[in-house]
Amino acid sequence: MSMLRCGPLLLLAALFALGATSGLGIARAAKPPVPAPAAPPVGGELGPRHQTWLEDVALLIAGPERAAFLALREDYQRDSFIRRFWQVRDPFPETARNELEDRWKERAAIARERFGNLTEDRAKMLLWNGVPANIEALRCPEAMHPIEIWSYTSNELVHGFFNLVFYQPAGGVRGAYRLWYPTEGPSRLLNLSAFAEPPGLLGTPLDGESRAARAIAACPRGDTMITALGQAIDWTKLEAKLPLVPKPGEEWLKSFLSRSTELPAGAGLLPAKLDIAFPARRQSRTIVQGQLAVAKAEVGLARVGERASYDFVVDGEVLREGELFDQFRYRFSLPEGDARGSDIPLVFERSLRPGVYRMIVRVEDAGGKRYFRDERELIVPGIPGVADAPSVAVFGEPQVGAAIDPRLAEANAAIPAGEQTVRILPPSPGLKTGTARVEAITTGLGIARLAFELNGRAILSKARPPWSVDLPLGNQPRTHQLRVRALDAKGAQLAVDEVLLNAGAHRFSLRLIEPQPGKTYRSSLRAQVEIEVPQGDDLDRVEMFLDETRVATLYQRPFVQPILLPEGDKVSYVRAIAYLADGNSTEDTVLINAPESAEVDVDFVELYTSVLDRKGRPVDGLTKKDFRVTEDGAEQSISRFEKVNDLPIYAGILLDTSGSMAEELDDAVKGALRFFETVISPKDRAMVLTFSDKPVLAVPFTNNKEVLAGGLANLVAEGNTALYDCLIQALFDFGGLKGKRAILLLSDGRDEGSRFTFPDALDYAKRSGVAIYSVGINLSTKDADVRLKLSQLANQTGGRTFFVEKASELSSVYQSIEEEVRTQYLLAYQSSHSGNGNREKFREVKIRLERPGLEAKSIPGYYP
Repeated sequence: MSMLRCGPLLLLAALFALGATSGLGIARAAKPPVPAPAAPPVGGELGPRHQTWLEDVALLIAGPERAAFLALREDYQRDSFIRRFWQVRDPFPETARNELEDRWKERAAIARERFGNLTEDRAKMLLWNGVPANIEALRCPEAMHPIEIWSYTSNELVHGFFNLVFYQPAGGVRGAYRLWYPTEGPSRLLNLSAFAEPPGLLGTPLDGESRAARAIAACPRGDTMITALGQAIDWTKLEAKLPLVPKPGEEWLKSFLSRSTELPAGAGLLPAKLDIAFPARRQSRTIVQGQLAVAKAEVGLARVGERASYDFVVDGEVLREGELFDQFRYRFSLPEGDARGSDIPLVFERSLRPGVYRMIVRVEDAGGKRYFRDERELIVPGIPGVADAPSVAVFGEPQVGAAIDPRLAEANAAIPAGEQTVRILPPSPGLKTGTARVEAITTGLGIARLAFELNGRAILSKARPPWSVDLPLGNQPRTHQLRVRALDAKGAQLAVDEVLLNAGAHRFSLRLIEPQPGKTYRSSLRAQVEIEVPQGDDLDRVEMFLDETRVATLYQRPFVQPILLPEGDKVSYVRAIAYLADGNSTEDTVLINAPESAEVDVDFVELYTSVLDRKGRPVDGLTKKDFRVTEDGAEQSISRFEKVNDLPIYAGILLDTSGSMAEELDDAVKGALRFFETVISPKDRAMVLTFSDKPVLAVPFTNNKEVLAGGLANLVAEGNTALYDCLIQALFDFGGLKGKRAILLLSDGRDEGSRFTFPDALDYAKRSGVAIYSVGINLSTKDADVRLKLSQLANQTGGRTFFVEKASELSSVYQSIEEEVRTQYLLAYQSSHSGNGNREKFREVKIRLERPGLEAKSIPGYYP
């Protein structure tokens, strides 16, 4: 980082040049150290605690944020605002603590103790920079204002030694100091009322800054002052150059305000009714079920194209002892033709411990922009006689087991008591082959045995702990599904858990645990999902579908939704889709009301497809009608088609650092750095994996280009080339990621010493769905076998192969890859393949274009 200060060897010259005034008597208005928003008057409703917080964060809070905070009516809303305010500014959200919040609170307390306020410049600089390593007070009343020099060795903003210089101007607030800026020149520090003008050199008048420098030099310890001024940082330039703290923008504020339960000014009212029941108890919590009955005649229709539906947003808050205990949001959408009866039912569910709460619910009619609001005391009962859930029964209040709507009784019957659980302990990290031991743990009484199933086949049943099993995973890398069922003495299932082995460290998965496949449901069902979110990612929402109708959108746990069914027990399916904040998604589907022998194939296939012309250039502007897709010869119906420009890219650089790459390694590293600089945007992620004798994960997935560059620094070419092991490890690291995924393999291609074979690597690559772009460097005509294998890896995964003589030629290769991954089409279809087929059989997929002269590149197929 540039220190933005004068070098010690040029101190006097620099001090002469810094001032912009030409005369000692010309005063210049001092620059404010930090621009602060105008402070609107604070209402009397704001208590001392929240007033103090506003003062503490005056340097951090933006004008719209301050206005929104002052407009809040309740303390619990303000407390929620404060929590979110710090959360969006957390510099390292992956850690358990908020470093900025902790640091700011500590410094604010010190500043108040030392200066009595947070408005003086010294207090502000202490907030930004912390306590200085040294404070030196200098006095020269004959010529100078009182000065304080704060010295820092380093901090989180500036790396290296720097000074801050403060002066106490005459006529200012008693005891208050101002920050001095080098651009103001040393004359700003002179006390003009006491200053005696020194004689000019040989009778020649000196300019103002030169006279100021001479006056400073004449003071006691003047040399110390001059040195300190030369090492003073220019705070204005630093602030302009670097973001002092994360600036989250206003999106979080809009999201926060949108979830308010307050009614907008002048809002129209919506006739509705809210009923509450407590249908069951789950462990120590009671299920709280709310049903809103909205008068259909009063609701506006929301229209999107030809689709008309009744759309609602339900926001709720649960308070306990005046503090926000729970907050929830749901979206409901009901097609116009499915709305029967005079009322539209909206059902939501929370899980609370027995006690007394305050619940506030607001319903927005998205089609008519009218609102319903209900606020009530909520007494959540327990089960009499149960020690961990004391009864809070009050006369007239419904007890556990009460129902709102008879149709919901069927859904409520699926609520497990939760006394018995089984959980598979996560296996140790890394790719598993051969025999691997896995353990499970249980809670509760009545579990007689555990049944272990691998890839749908029973492998072991145990009647007593330890609940462990040795799994035969085979010698080739594969993903495996392990399921463990807890059974009682009669063989009835009490609990179940399942995991996917060898799924990678970034697995994003969703599993519907209710409803159960093949089961018959007549009036209602309970849709419940379990979700696994990759570390460092944020879950945005879960959408619930009945057939193709989205019935509810959930934004918070628990992801449970009672669904009222239309009359009749026709064969249907429930689908749940989870979305990450970056748009990535995963889903699961369960068939209901089907014969026991029926099985549904719910393989939803996504094909990220590049289209090239005869010259190998990407082709834009195609439509759905230009594509035909077949699977094992059967034509498929394309249900989703789009040009993908905004989905995140996950890219991996696999860099050969073996001894044979000694002459090419530097250029290969430079090429990789250029790829990161030009291709990786803030929404993308990239990783670096180097390999010689063994693969080494240099940088896990990140969008920080400095971190990626650090992973490529100081590499040494030595050892053999374990190419296939490295490729399999990289594909494993991509496990669980969805979207546009690509591996850039840079190597001379000669494998030496891999544990896995080329067929192992090719088979694993075909199963992964990751496009491999193979770059063969300095391969001669004698390396026909190597060229063929690199080409197979690319062709069988939807990538491309490039051969260059020197790594310095990589720029054009990366440009071609960038154009291709940025210019792709997404074709998606629901496979028509029978669900009774062999799940180990490779399904061949072909994409044909109606326009001549064009080639479509995508995966050639998949394993279901």
